[in-house]
Amino acid sequence: MTGKWITFEGIGGSGKTTQINLLYKYLKNQTCDVILTKEPGGTAIGEILREILVNNFELKLESLSELFLFEADRHETVKKVVNPNIELGKLVLSDRGIDGSVAYQGFGRKLEIEVIHYLTSLATEDKAPDLTILIDINPEIAHQRIINRNNVNIDKFDLEKIQFQTNVRNGFLYMAKQNPKRIIIVDGSLSVEELHQTIVDIVKCFAKGEVIYKG
Repeated sequence: MTGKWITFEGIGGSGKTTQINLLYKYLKNQTCDVILTKEPGGTAIGEILREILVNNFELKLESLSELFLFEADRHETVKKVVNPNIELGKLVLSDRGIDGSVAYQGFGRKLEIEVIHYLTSLATEDKAPDLTILIDINPEIAHQRIINRNNVNIDKFDLEKIQFQTNVRNGFLYMAKQNPKRIIIVDGSLSVEELHQTIVDIVKCFAKGEVIYKG
């Protein structure tokens, strides 16, 4: 499987980053030519934007400013990471992607969905992932997982209230309903091992062009 773009989505505490790292290691062991990136932070400029957007707890951005910066990061990632590596025949795994803006800035911050789609279209030059794995989980469970991290690997969005996380989850589910052939929902309440195997099975089906498991 070469020249494809797979994104992972889900609210904070869903296990998204754990699972994409496990898949990356699995594919590397299978001698797949794969690279790992993220939004925000997949480029040198992206790392600066990530500090502003998710790591600096003292900065409070206006919602539209937040969206603009996410789209700027996305444009840099698509132009400098995604497209060049796909052209080389590599598989690109991305921790978050285009659906996050609808979920977080649309359903979470209440910005107009049409505006978000327009800006994302500009940022990606109308390119969408070939496959998106959405790890769905009850926000209460995700919140408890975040608490158990003991302030390790927590970003600004993790500290938002449960209602915000519920709204974001609804945003992801909305995007899945709008894009049923691209976005595959998996159960985030499964054990790490069970979820990893489910994702491996999905990716195997995807690579073969077969009908993909629906969670």
